[in-house]
Amino acid sequence: MTYELLIDGILSKKGLEGISNFRFSDLVRRAAESGYQHFEIQLDLFQVFPITMNNNQIKILKNLKNEYDITYSAHLPFLSLDLGGPNEFIREGSVNAMIHAYNSIEEMEEDVDVFILHPTGETVASVINFIENPQILDITAELFSANAIQSINQFIEKTHINRSKIAIENIQFPFEATIKIIKKLKTKLCIDTAHFLGGFSGTHDLLDITEKYLDITAEIHLQDFNDENLFSDHSALGTGKNFPPNFLNLLHHKSFNGPVVFELTKDETIESIKYIREKAPQIRIPEIKDQPFY
Repeated sequence: MTYELLIDGILSKKGLEGISNFRFSDLVRRAAESGYQHFEIQLDLFQVFPITMNNNQIKILKNLKNEYDITYSAHLPFLSLDLGGPNEFIREGSVNAMIHAYNSIEEMEEDVDVFILHPTGETVASVINFIENPQILDITAELFSANAIQSINQFIEKTHINRSKIAIENIQFPFEATIKIIKKLKTKLCIDTAHFLGGFSGTHDLLDITEKYLDITAEIHLQDFNDENLFSDHSALGTGKNFPPNFLNLLHHKSFNGPVVFELTKDETIESIKYIREKAPQIRIPEIKDQPFY
């Protein structure tokens, strides 16, 4: 469920009433009928838009899981939040926003394989990008990491979520610091390929990182980086300049069995699937129907 779908597909055509009448379960059913096997629930959108996620919706989602043999993950909120930021009141509000989001689907906890979490937000990213001195950068990242660890621990303590279900995503924050957070909290990693390709997480080789950390990786966000695209870190595979096809072969060779999520529009997803079929034909992909999700 993307902003493009909600804004361009529903809000612009049907207004706020259309958003209010939108049912997430209709989207999941349609996508499952199209052949998709995994669905990441973007919990941010339920806080930004007046979308209903009540007991009836949760019951339907559970039934769809069994009917179509699909799986779920959930992306915890990150818009306007900063778990590692310098302002303690923003951190407290960020923890409360995540608790609210988790509680909204708590009855689905056993049905959700992975909860994706951003350890820091835009304020931290802005500060990190501003610092040029490596020594100061390391010290600053350590301070922000300590804030993030404290905030995430509060979230875990108040929700009693299984910490092994949490996967911390590499974002605009030094990857070395992200790994330290993961090890301290005993959580998992979510590899976002475009964030590595675009240098968001520092200068790292995607293949080397994957080889080294795939054993603690619970989910992969699979997309290309294209700086000519408005949303540069959410581009179809093969549309950027540096995506290594061997990444796909590595996942296949290592028999990675966690969720692989396209954070893309429908058309970009179809384009990415064609790229995989061409570059890594040994990977089994279900037959996908190119039809609207909603």
